[in-house]
Amino acid sequence: MGILITIVYFGFSSGHIPLSPSANADAQRLVSLYADGQKRVFATDSSTVQQVLDKSNIKLAPADLVEPKPDTVIPQGFFNINVYRARPVLVQDGYESRQITSAYQSPHLLAEAAGFHVYPEDDYTTQIITDVVGDTAVGVKVSIKRAKPLTVHVDGRATSLRTQASTVKEAMSQSDIALGLKDTTSVPLDNAVVPGMDVTITRVSDIETTLTTNLPRAVQTITDPNMLKGQTQIRQEGSDGQKTAMYRIHYRNGVEISRELVQLISSVEPVARVEVVGTKVVFAGSVEYWRPLVMTAAANWGVDPNTMLRIMSCESHGNATSVSSFVVNGEHPTGLFQFLPSTWRANGGTDSNILDGAAQIEIAAKKMAREGTKAWQCK
Repeated sequence: MGILITIVYFGFSSGHIPLSPSANADAQRLVSLYADGQKRVFATDSSTVQQVLDKSNIKLAPADLVEPKPDTVIPQGFFNINVYRARPVLVQDGYESRQITSAYQSPHLLAEAAGFHVYPEDDYTTQIITDVVGDTAVGVKVSIKRAKPLTVHVDGRATSLRTQASTVKEAMSQSDIALGLKDTTSVPLDNAVVPGMDVTITRVSDIETTLTTNLPRAVQTITDPNMLKGQTQIRQEGSDGQKTAMYRIHYRNGVEISRELVQLISSVEPVARVEVVGTKVVFAGSVEYWRPLVMTAAANWGVDPNTMLRIMSCESHGNATSVSSFVVNGEHPTGLFQFLPSTWRANGGTDSNILDGAAQIEIAAKKMAREGTKAWQCK
């Protein structure tokens, strides 16, 4: 039994091919036609690629490929037409091989035509089959060299990569992931890339910068036994300080982890704020305690003592040292009749006697005699 073996060789002719003797000098289109291993250049009056093929007696099999497509209109001037014949192709991906018939020239397209899912980073080797028995086919063999997948965690995100690189360092370089001089990686850069590898990059940087820091003033409190309790006075306003210095700040993944002083440029110490707080306590009393003085003041100023007693009871419950927690125009109502300090002074009182019960009764009676009780809402 004899075995007939036909080896198909696909080649490209080179050099300059003379014009076909039948070329029409009056034709307006000059075509370069490559088909079946031969290249012809000729003038033609055909208007489409298909017309050129028909006139050149070139028949296309279903799997053959023409570039550009047969229905492409040929413009005036020089024009290229390539005919690629379908041939047997063996596509191998690791231990899996698939046989197809295709006119594609690109290994990537041939792999896809064979049904393999390929990636832009995959590589290929192409060869003419010479070991017919071993490869069980005649034609072209395309071997897929798979890129290795890995995940890189950097700058707050995970990036999936595929690479043909041998080492982690090469993979980072090919993926345009720049490494700083102090950056660290979870895997040594000289390690070989392993499919499925996870690499975490920690950004490490030191930055020298000049910072100005505000130094808040302290508050110093001094007690004054001659000032009524609840009263305060600012003896010294004081001022904040300021420090300007150069620091070396250490960052890891953009977060400051430490800093060190490089140079102190200037420093102004803060000046404390001094507040004087009164501690003098006067007799508080009660509504009944103050009744005799109310009766006298009411008679002197011609007002109703019972009205005065009701207002006093409602406002302070007869407590001469009462200071309300409410704030009215920045002031706290104070004393038996809860005068605002500004109102108290406007009616003849002073800061030193606003907590004096007898003084409050006298000024309240005078104010009621002049204006009535409209100044008090609590009655």
